[in-house]
Amino acid sequence: MFARGALRRASRRLSTTTTTRAAVCESLETGTVSIRDDWPVREVGSNDVLVETKAAGINFGELLQLRGLYQERLEPPFVPGNEMSGIVRAVGERVSSVSVGDAVVGLPRGGAWARDVTLPEAAVIPLHGPRTGDAEIDFASAASLSIAYGTAYMALKHRARLDVGETVLVTAAAGGVGSASIEVARYLGAGRIIAAAGDQKKVDLALRLGADEGFVYTEASLENPKAFRELTLKKFGGFDVAVDMVGGPLLEPIVRSLNFDGRCVVVGFASGQIPKIPSNLLLVKNVSVVGLYWGAHAVHKPALFRESCKDVVELWRARHFNPHVGASFALDDANDAIADVMARKTTGKVVLLPSS
Repeated sequence: MFARGALRRASRRLSTTTTTRAAVCESLETGTVSIRDDWPVREVGSNDVLVETKAAGINFGELLQLRGLYQERLEPPFVPGNEMSGIVRAVGERVSSVSVGDAVVGLPRGGAWARDVTLPEAAVIPLHGPRTGDAEIDFASAASLSIAYGTAYMALKHRARLDVGETVLVTAAAGGVGSASIEVARYLGAGRIIAAAGDQKKVDLALRLGADEGFVYTEASLENPKAFRELTLKKFGGFDVAVDMVGGPLLEPIVRSLNFDGRCVVVGFASGQIPKIPSNLLLVKNVSVVGLYWGAHAVHKPALFRESCKDVVELWRARHFNPHVGASFALDDANDAIADVMARKTTGKVVLLPSS
């Protein structure tokens, strides 16, 4: 029988994985990936963990990276993907938090769209078995946690400082971060959750996921921000907190619809447009518009970043959070997944299954 440390060292020696199957961006011109079997796997160092990827999330920011349009520009060739779940296959000699065979969530900051990924121990969070009531681990659900729920949790708890009983607006409410924001807002004690989306089917989904009310926004309805404000005030009484993933023509109407001392957290620009708002609105209405770049916390506030990730995993295990996985694709079909997300054909979270 191996002692724990000896087992780790043996596992590391027995790990002969030098290349793996991966979805590789080889050009920023097409926004697509190539499936290759020869992508190198980084050697497992003394503080590293080798994970066999069972599921990897697809996020809008990663699709922008494929075209060189994201704030963190990567030069090809590279493997996208910043969140995953899987099984530990080897560990370094100094690793203490996980062992071979453990199920984990991983945050590799690139490289998750591959069958095998080497990560530093600090980027791995143990799942400690199935969540309450499950016979086995749902890896697709676990892979949907980190970015969507981590973003929603930090947006509402730390940036907006949501108070119990407040009214929350969530835009793009049927998407990954949007659907997560509905559950996080409910957990944090929101009084009313209003879902906004681009069509009625997505609004209906958001209502099924826990929103109290919802409405459809169209380009026509956003042409007059003041009219939008009158409509939302009449129907919902205004918003105390807004989480906006859309940007573009939607941000100014949202700010105008905030109640006194309201807070809007800007999380993304799914519209593809960077908006401007009149700064006098902030003064007159006594409201705040703040940004959230969730991934940057891993560099600038690593303790808060890891704490929020662990909180999200524990709340998932306790069934407070139940990610809506809208679609899953084999790694070979990664370009189909990319096309569907870019065309807004998907809802909730979309994942790749590299080991299938």
